[in-house]
Amino acid sequence: MTTNMVRESAKIYEFPVRNAQRLREMQARQALAGRVIIESGCGSWYHEEAIREDQETRKQ
Repeated sequence: MTTNMVRESAKIYEFPVRNAQRLREMQARQALAGRVIIESGCGSWYHEEAIREDQETRKQ
């Protein structure tokens, strides 16, 4: 009886995009998905306060 079973993970296949406009839109969405927008000083005082408190507790 084998107790060490190795299972391969699922493979995800993308369907081919045949419409050029949809292909461009999909590529634009994928390019934007990796970007992160960080705004400082715009109502994020609670976040800045949490960072400050964390830094103070690490100093102690």
